[in-house]
Amino acid sequence: MEKNTCATSIYIAAPPAEVVAFLADGMNLNRYTLFSRMHTQIDETTWLGTASGYQAGLYYHMRRRDLGDLQIIEWHCGAELGVYHHVYPMLAFSPRYWGSDEVGTYYHWVSFVDPQRHTKMIEEGIQAVHNAETHSLKAVLERRHGARRAIGAALELRSHTIYIEAPFELAVEYFSDPANATEWGYLVRREGSQIVDEYDNVLDLRLTVRDLGPYTIIEHDSHYPEVVVRTPIVLIPSTYAFGRPDAPGLIMHRVSAWPRTIGKGSSDDYLAEAINAKRFLEGRAGNLDAFGRGGSYLGVRK
Repeated sequence: MEKNTCATSIYIAAPPAEVVAFLADGMNLNRYTLFSRMHTQIDETTWLGTASGYQAGLYYHMRRRDLGDLQIIEWHCGAELGVYHHVYPMLAFSPRYWGSDEVGTYYHWVSFVDPQRHTKMIEEGIQAVHNAETHSLKAVLERRHGARRAIGAALELRSHTIYIEAPFELAVEYFSDPANATEWGYLVRREGSQIVDEYDNVLDLRLTVRDLGPYTIIEHDSHYPEVVVRTPIVLIPSTYAFGRPDAPGLIMHRVSAWPRTIGKGSSDDYLAEAINAKRFLEGRAGNLDAFGRGGSYLGVRK
């Protein structure tokens, strides 16, 4: 729904440590992107090169975040050294994170593009280009292990994104409190002291808050007797996502793994929850007009 956020996912039959090491080296962008070509290394985490979406040079700066079975590589890009307006988090999940015994990596790439800065070509081409580059990345890494065709996966990652015009701190507090889950949560309700889903299955909701400084991940785990359904929620302030200190609100980005036999029956159920969460949070912030403007960040209003 959030039209300034582009996300793509794929399974890579290579260990997470290998995938993360490859992603963290800027020179490897030359090997799998459409036309991001690094020609100068500024320091150990910064490069200068061309960009697939622009007829101009671009600085690329890399940051890493270690959450165990979830590793994050962030690429920050901008026309000036140290002034970055685009952020592209790359999430590398161990299959264990999703309850799978596969040997490989579930890769999820998110890109935020400011609607007041992007070119028309970026707007029109980013989803197709990033999908293609993700398949190219998979091929480069799987070839190292002798693969001659794409290796299939047990699961498919899907994402659900919405813009919420409310204070970031309010959103973190709201989503971190399990007592709010049956307010914004769709198809879950409280029956006495228990939380049940749409089929009356009792679930034990457990939330883990990962404060990463500029943004927060809330691991939203629904524990059933036989399985854990994990749907991490990434909350990113608009100031960080779009590189604008005056940008209001935040992006709520959620990831889920399919197929499954218990819990929500459709990935659209998670988007419905996001719409519900937007409604409640903007209401709590006293911002009743924002909901009618839709689910996307529209830029800084003058």
